[in-house]
Amino acid sequence: MATVQDKQFVNQVDMIWDGWLNNLKAVQNSQEDLQQKALQAFSYQKELLNFSVKTLNTMEEESKKVTKDWNGKVLSKVEQSRINQGEQVSEWLNNIQDVTERVQLLSWSPSHAMLDLFIESQKQLEATMKKALESQQKDRTENFKKIEELTEQMKATHKGILKLTKS
Repeated sequence: MATVQDKQFVNQVDMIWDGWLNNLKAVQNSQEDLQQKALQAFSYQKELLNFSVKTLNTMEEESKKVTKDWNGKVLSKVEQSRINQGEQVSEWLNNIQDVTERVQLLSWSPSHAMLDLFIESQKQLEATMKKALESQQKDRTENFKKIEELTEQMKATHKGILKLTKS
């Protein structure tokens, strides 16, 4: 009967320490899930930034088309009216086109610069985050191995103490 009771104590010791170790594993798994979600957030940010760049480029191209169309219409109207001051009108149109191009450049450049800044910042932040997560994962893995070894030692010690108290 003593051996059955000893087996029960041994099983109880194993259950206690295995339960404790399983809880630690669950914590580690939830940390890994959080890491994956953080990396997913960077993926979503990349998609958003890429969409923003594409939208900005489309808007810029459309603006250039409208300006070109407008310049063409003005030139056509001037030619239709057959103004004798062709050289002055031509110079006037060139000045308007130059001003229009400068305005477009000034209006789109800050948007491109901001997007470039966001993209570069996002890349740097993502790289830093990945390094930190990799370092944390390595540390957790090493620490968990040590905890597993310690748990086995604690089980053996606990079982040894139970045997001594039974004797």
